[in-house]
Amino acid sequence: MFDSISSSYDRLNRILSGFQDVRWRKQAVGMLQHYKNKKPVVMDLASGSGDLGKEFLKLRPRLLYSVDISEEMLKICRKKINSEINKIIIAESSDLPFENEHIDICGVSFGIRNFCNLDDSLDEIRRVLKPRGVFLTIEFFKTENINLKHRLFNLYFKKIIPSLGNKLSGSTYAYNYLFDSVNEFVTVNEYCRLLGEKGFSVRKVKNNFLDFVYTVYAEKNSFAC
Repeated sequence: MFDSISSSYDRLNRILSGFQDVRWRKQAVGMLQHYKNKKPVVMDLASGSGDLGKEFLKLRPRLLYSVDISEEMLKICRKKINSEINKIIIAESSDLPFENEHIDICGVSFGIRNFCNLDDSLDEIRRVLKPRGVFLTIEFFKTENINLKHRLFNLYFKKIIPSLGNKLSGSTYAYNYLFDSVNEFVTVNEYCRLLGEKGFSVRKVKNNFLDFVYTVYAEKNSFAC
């Protein structure tokens, strides 16, 4: 599916979010500026076209791994981040080709709800992160709020985005999938509880938009899970 919409993906993200997706990534990586002088090894997981990875370059990483299962998205990522430190890897989130404790920072931007097996993927992320390594998530989470603002946005998200997104991308279903994937995902509180069960400590949760888009900062616990 992502291969089929790769050519229009970035443009539609900007249009449909009002360029807010750019701001959310900038703010998220801005919280990690203390890594600038540490030459971290960074993994942009479910990297897609590389928008988060491009922000990660501001941390002056020693290596940036852009990991995804979509070859067409990774082709765009390679062009967008035209640097020898950007290592393109085709891999599943539940089967990462890295040694234990190899990564300093792992980020997932609007991709974790697409993981086929969230439990196994979180286990893998924890395995490859160094002790106290950072796990950064930016995502749409299911909301339980039912006030007027949420109802209006839900209408936009359920009706307008799929219609406009499918039309502009040439897909018949990709942007219907967007709504369905969020509606079937966990709430941010459920996600944070799951991170705790998987051996992470949640350090900060930032509400970016209407209890719907959140940034979650977590660290891998240094003790065995």
